[in-house]
Amino acid sequence: MVYQPVIGMAFLIAAVLLGASGAITGDTIKLYFLGLPMVLIGMWLGLKLYGHLDETTFRKIILVLLLLSGFFLVVPMSAFL
Repeated sequence: MVYQPVIGMAFLIAAVLLGASGAITGDTIKLYFLGLPMVLIGMWLGLKLYGHLDETTFRKIILVLLLLSGFFLVVPMSAFL
């Protein structure tokens, strides 16, 4: 339960520091707002599921989601089209 707020704050601090250094462009902001709803839905769903699942099942779900995330980062989308 402690991890999500810590990760959220780390993300916020990183965004502020990147913005202050000029590394964030208009396209970056567009992509941020495009992905923000999915991040918020994922955080909400994670908080809801964490209280209802035992720790082992929750960890297995997280590991499968991380595996899928890594897979889709490595394999180009053109492979599925």
